[in-house]
Amino acid sequence: MPVYWEDLNWAEFQHRVPAEFNTAIIPVGTIEAHGVGPMGTDNMIPIDLVNNIADELSALVCPPIHYGQVKGLAGYPGSVVVEESTLLAYCTEVFVSIADWGFEHLIVINGHGGNTQTLKRAAWNVHAKTGVKILVVDWWDLAMPACEEVYGQAGGHAGCDENGYVQAIRPDTIHPEMMTDEHVYNFTPGVACYPYPGTVLTYKEGQGAPVFDDEKAKQYREKAIALVLEFCHGALGQWRALGV
Repeated sequence: MPVYWEDLNWAEFQHRVPAEFNTAIIPVGTIEAHGVGPMGTDNMIPIDLVNNIADELSALVCPPIHYGQVKGLAGYPGSVVVEESTLLAYCTEVFVSIADWGFEHLIVINGHGGNTQTLKRAAWNVHAKTGVKILVVDWWDLAMPACEEVYGQAGGHAGCDENGYVQAIRPDTIHPEMMTDEHVYNFTPGVACYPYPGTVLTYKEGQGAPVFDDEKAKQYREKAIALVLEFCHGALGQWRALGV
């Protein structure tokens, strides 16, 4: 079973970090419109991933960061906006504070593309200041081969990959009966739209829309977890082998 930072008292933490846990892992997401799925999609997925890989990585699970940067979907009801400067400062301070307790590695599992560049900047700031070795993982990029294998196509925002993962863990939050063609917008580079004219965003014409198939959803989730774990294992192993 994963061990959660929040469940430990200070004496337990002092005894177990870094002696037992020299790696910390933290899910980061946001709250925004996701087609006919839940607005918490970008939190649900990285939290589930962390819960399923932490043991294998001997990592202590940090409390999640639930809010992030939202721009193109900020105009849809329920989306919550955090400015880039705020997120950068907040994540930098949180990550530094985590590193200060003696962890050798910090793994950030990101659930939201809008956070990516800011999290990379925060990661560099933290590494430069503390020396902690840090990974920022956009899970959907690592899981792309699984999406192509299971669904036979590329994924998208609130598409077959994200929607499928959530369908596997919280099917009660997916509403296929609400799906219409108007939900889907094929993202066009070079065009700015506020808000996007759709809450399901595809990046290849004719690919990426949700596929409401329970069995495929379960297969996709399992393969996505395996791919993320494989990458993290590999990166940590190489750092250790190189002695850095």
